[in-house]
Amino acid sequence: MACRNPIIPGFAPDPSIVQIQDTFYLVTSSFHLFPGLPIYASKDLLAWRHIGNAISRPAQLNLSRSSANIIPAAGSPTSTEKAIAAGGLYAPTIRHHNGTTYIVCTNVIHSLPEEDSEQCSTVIFENFIISTPDIGVGSWSDPVPFAFNGIDPDLFFDDDGRAYVSGSSWDTTPSTINSFEIDIYTGAELSAQAVIWEGYSKIIPEGPHIYKRNGWYYLLDSEGGTHESHMIAMARARDIWGPYESCEYNPILPPASEHAYCQYNGHGDLVQDSRGEWWLVCLGVRKDREGRIVLGRETFLTPVEWPEEQPWPRIQPIPRTLQRGERHEASQSLVVSQPAVPSPFIPTLDYVTIRHPPGDRCDLSPNGKTISLRPSETDLYECLGEPISFIGRRQRLLEGSATAILTLDPKRGRKIGLAYYKDEHRYVRLYADTHSSALVFELVNRAKDPPLSIQRTVADCNRQDTQHSRIGFRVLYTEKFLHFLYRFETHRSMGTWQSVPGGLVDISELTAADFTGPVVGVFAVGNGDERCTFEDVDI
Repeated sequence: MACRNPIIPGFAPDPSIVQIQDTFYLVTSSFHLFPGLPIYASKDLLAWRHIGNAISRPAQLNLSRSSANIIPAAGSPTSTEKAIAAGGLYAPTIRHHNGTTYIVCTNVIHSLPEEDSEQCSTVIFENFIISTPDIGVGSWSDPVPFAFNGIDPDLFFDDDGRAYVSGSSWDTTPSTINSFEIDIYTGAELSAQAVIWEGYSKIIPEGPHIYKRNGWYYLLDSEGGTHESHMIAMARARDIWGPYESCEYNPILPPASEHAYCQYNGHGDLVQDSRGEWWLVCLGVRKDREGRIVLGRETFLTPVEWPEEQPWPRIQPIPRTLQRGERHEASQSLVVSQPAVPSPFIPTLDYVTIRHPPGDRCDLSPNGKTISLRPSETDLYECLGEPISFIGRRQRLLEGSATAILTLDPKRGRKIGLAYYKDEHRYVRLYADTHSSALVFELVNRAKDPPLSIQRTVADCNRQDTQHSRIGFRVLYTEKFLHFLYRFETHRSMGTWQSVPGGLVDISELTAADFTGPVVGVFAVGNGDERCTFEDVDI
């Protein structure tokens, strides 16, 4: 059996992994999406199933302030190239101890932008621990907060049962890897916070993980920023507090070459399977020669050589495909288990909204093919106000399509349609504007310099039999382009799909050095309680 890398395609950055009995469980960042922290399960590291979300109840966490900052891409205030720094749920760590599974994570909160500035003045870090006695059931606890001024917390249980948090601290400039002992039940610090490593390169050390092997504490971290210079380094010490000595051949996963299949590789986590083989999951992107990154940061897998007598691991180059039985494509240990994970398939499990749970604003049919939305006065470009009426799915394929058929809403003052959404600064959408009885196409990217904003009227809805008509929305996506189409349907005829004039969008118009990936979904903006209904939804 062969598997194509990435193992979790689409918007799936910052993976962390653990093996519990005969099953591997993996969690990734989710930033501004709700539900948050998706959980994936696999028997063989190749075939993965989305089985739940660790943040799934409104009472657990508030993502209402997970806005995205526009910042200079190169970190220079004079740079004209812009990047998007998302807020929300950053890199989690998943661990299992004494029958309980834990996740530690950071909710990054951005203060509101100044009136005449694109940059936010304050960043707040809400660090927390959640847990579950049965990860298969998927009912996670309310968060236990703990004080840490930084991101990417790791949770390590030592042989004596003591628990330690290590993370990328923002208390120093440049940042450092800091650690402290923690009470996992209360979040209280049980020791002073200490700097344990400054990193191999001393350039943005982050995403730390601690492992214990042969009496040594091994510290894995990511460095160099999460884009072109991203890498993984390692150090070790006889005591958890250090001093840590750097691996003689750091970085153990160097920055990817310009034309490598997997680029921006970094932020990884090691796991040892039941046969003693080691593996690394890490983030990476698939980037074409023109610089397009269609799906954002994804989760990749690569084998690791770490014999008992070897002090340091050797991470294999990240392969394009993983093939059972071939050591350098994937380890022989992949032969051992069944590909399927016993778990009920829920068609709507991977539907997501923006920042807020949908509540009574959205109704989904059991198969996800019919969606009813109550409009919100908050539009896609806004962060404040009531929750946005938007629901969709992460784009998982490089090539595919999304379709939804709207029963035309006669209520005035509404925008209802299909959107290809990255964040509040970047999206493309096709919608019916019931105020002007027009079909409208819109492309927005505020991270461009100058900002990109295109809006054009596509068709006059008044020409149709509006009492019984429906409008079909469709986007075709490839590795290079988005292609928007529409059609009118009446009780007499279905119509044919027509291209939107100017609706062929180069993916580069939405690509930037960012954290997130695209979500395709339907939305409704306006006032009133009357619902808008989409049928034949395939997103």
